[in-house]
Amino acid sequence: MADRWYPSSKTCSGCGTVKTKLALSEREYHCQACGLVLNRDLNAARNLAALAAEFDTAGSGPVAGRGADHKTPPARLVAAKRQPGTASAGQTGTVPPQGGTTNRVLARAH
Repeated sequence: MADRWYPSSKTCSGCGTVKTKLALSEREYHCQACGLVLNRDLNAARNLAALAAEFDTAGSGPVAGRGADHKTPPARLVAAKRQPGTASAGQTGTVPPQGGTTNRVLARAH
């Protein structure tokens, strides 16, 4: 990806000379150094294509793969289905498994 301020329109796609000023109303690029006359947008497209070609090295360089600039983080824990009553130790607010007993006294109604 080109930097926001990369001078793709101001740079000659023929010789690489960069103009200091280029009005938006100028729709044709005229290079004073080599004499190239070209549609402004086509000139910019050629410059961006050349920039991309510098980094297209089939899996190496600063934009390897899909533009990643860092390694993929190591795998994290994968969610797994838990069976009822198999809560982690020390976890509060859990219900005991079916058939389990609780430590409470049942009062008998008279």
